[in-house]
Amino acid sequence: MPLARRCFATFRALRNHDPVILCEVLNKFPQFVKDHSLNLPEHPTEETLDYNALMTALDDAPEELEDVFFYASLLATSEGWERIEEEADAQGRKLSFHTDGLGKSDLVLKAWLYRWPANQSLLEESYARARVHGKSAYTYYPSTADHRGRFKMPTDSVMAAIKSELHDYFVNLGLGKGTNVVKFDFDKEVWFLIRFPGLLTRQRAYEDDGTAMSLNFKPEEYDAVVYNTIYGDLRMNTRRRRDHLKYRVVFGHALLNTENAFRVDRGMITLEPLKGNCLGMFKTQDIEGLASIVPTRISFHHLKSPARKIVWVADKNSSLLETNTFPSRLLPEETDTVHYTEFHYRMKNRANTEPLVVHQGNTLNYERDGDSVVLEEWLRARGIVKSTFPVKKK
Repeated sequence: MPLARRCFATFRALRNHDPVILCEVLNKFPQFVKDHSLNLPEHPTEETLDYNALMTALDDAPEELEDVFFYASLLATSEGWERIEEEADAQGRKLSFHTDGLGKSDLVLKAWLYRWPANQSLLEESYARARVHGKSAYTYYPSTADHRGRFKMPTDSVMAAIKSELHDYFVNLGLGKGTNVVKFDFDKEVWFLIRFPGLLTRQRAYEDDGTAMSLNFKPEEYDAVVYNTIYGDLRMNTRRRRDHLKYRVVFGHALLNTENAFRVDRGMITLEPLKGNCLGMFKTQDIEGLASIVPTRISFHHLKSPARKIVWVADKNSSLLETNTFPSRLLPEETDTVHYTEFHYRMKNRANTEPLVVHQGNTLNYERDGDSVVLEEWLRARGIVKSTFPVKKK
């Protein structure tokens, strides 16, 4: 059986789109319309548009058209529309069209059509921005030397080279075609979201009439790579060990013009700062967006009892600072190794606190999507994420 289309479910729901907007999108692909002899009415309605012929033709849709419907299905929510507006605003684009009477999926298609072809990439970029912030587990790689002065923002040609190299890499791994790389330039970091085909998946499903069918498809997967222009290190979210080396080489070459830019450091994340006079580290006035952060659980070894792991846990809705008996310390002077610590933090724009658990090593897991940028600033400023070189101010 041939591979199912990536957005097969969307094609069965074409009637959810306004016929006029749907035909506007299709008319941007004249060769596709011609090759499949589609008769698109000048003033389409649900009665005059041949949906059966259209659904049959869409089984052979070009990749860009398939992308449009795929992202329309993913972003056709109130939250999805907010993501599109945020992305358009971040890029200095204006979506100045009337939204009255448009459904959520029609809004997405209209954003793609607006001032076409200027917004052809807007849908994927809107989805990518949400996905890259949704990545929560990062492995850190410090720089082999102070290469920060070599950094150059990737041009369109460099981005094309990154995409081409990673495309070939995933094809050679047997995953197939479809790789894309989207870049986001933030104040202190450059983020890259890497889209690639996953392993073949087989799944049972049902047609609208209840007929059982078997679907074979390659799901989209995403990795995230982040370069910190202030500290000069790289962090990435990917599940496959082999990809770590590939990304270090590819992005080291693209960003710093050197393939040996980043190294493995199993101790880049350390809880050593908690062993000294550390109570001042929980003040947050210097961290924009962070209202408070406190320790609620800590695991450590004591020199007097090296074979016994000690765990301190705060009472519910409190912190270890409230019961602390040391004048400037959190832990006894005889503390040997701190294994992990759980913090609870609150962002200035939220009322509730959230957990952050930090272990010794080189990987951090952020529990809540989107908070990593602010927490990263606090963790680095307090020495928990180590800086290999002096901070370079912009």
